[in-house]
Amino acid sequence: MKVDLHVHSNNSDGTMSVSELIKEAKKNKIDTFALTDHDTVQGVDEYQNLKTDYPVIPGIELSTYLHGKSVHILGYFKKPFPQIDELRTYLVQIKEKREKRIKKILIALKEYFHLEIDYETVRKNSHGVIARPHIARAISEKYGYSYEEVFEKFLNDDSPAYVEIDRLTTEDGINLLKRNHAITVLAHPLHLSDDIVEEIISYGVDGIEVYYADQNIKKYHKVAKRYHLIETGGSDYHGTLFESKLGTPEVKEKCYTDLIQKIKGID
Repeated sequence: MKVDLHVHSNNSDGTMSVSELIKEAKKNKIDTFALTDHDTVQGVDEYQNLKTDYPVIPGIELSTYLHGKSVHILGYFKKPFPQIDELRTYLVQIKEKREKRIKKILIALKEYFHLEIDYETVRKNSHGVIARPHIARAISEKYGYSYEEVFEKFLNDDSPAYVEIDRLTTEDGINLLKRNHAITVLAHPLHLSDDIVEEIISYGVDGIEVYYADQNIKKYHKVAKRYHLIETGGSDYHGTLFESKLGTPEVKEKCYTDLIQKIKGID
């Protein structure tokens, strides 16, 4: 069985619609994938309105912070999608904060780098939640930089144009997802120190992403075993934005079956 448990649509910062992702998954002989858009479940709602028998696991990738570091927590839900009113309310709030943040970044880009990008140009590139990749696309189209160059030169976390966003602490984010019937998994731990990974585990996260590009699989397999966590993994696919392929790296079928078993046990 071929699965991918970390996929993004154009409802956050991917380039493909949900139906296009399903088509791509079928082409790559992927049996199922998890839709884990950043800070939105709009794509899951879209999927549930599609007339398709292709199985998609409802999910989200929630942005949180711990000790000044960005930490992403994956949440996986039952089908049909459960009532998650508290989470939906929070996601509306974070969407509004993201829009204000984008406007501030555009002002800073003009001040520090003399890059003039109109907010409406950025907004029209987004289908749902608006984020830095949408700015990068606009800069790339107007000034001819590659997508990677835009982030390296102008939009990285250390850039003078970087603007922080008010997000939940990692512990609060995990608890919010759990209260809203989600299984929680730490995404791409290779970006975090071992101490921070252990602290996040102490907050009661259910799993850790083991199979991920450029990640030490053996290392995080041992972490999962030591702390009795489920293992997941996926491509973190964003369509044409990054050089990743749907279904790569290969995720063991046991990751899928363990995750589904855990989801079934949610109250």
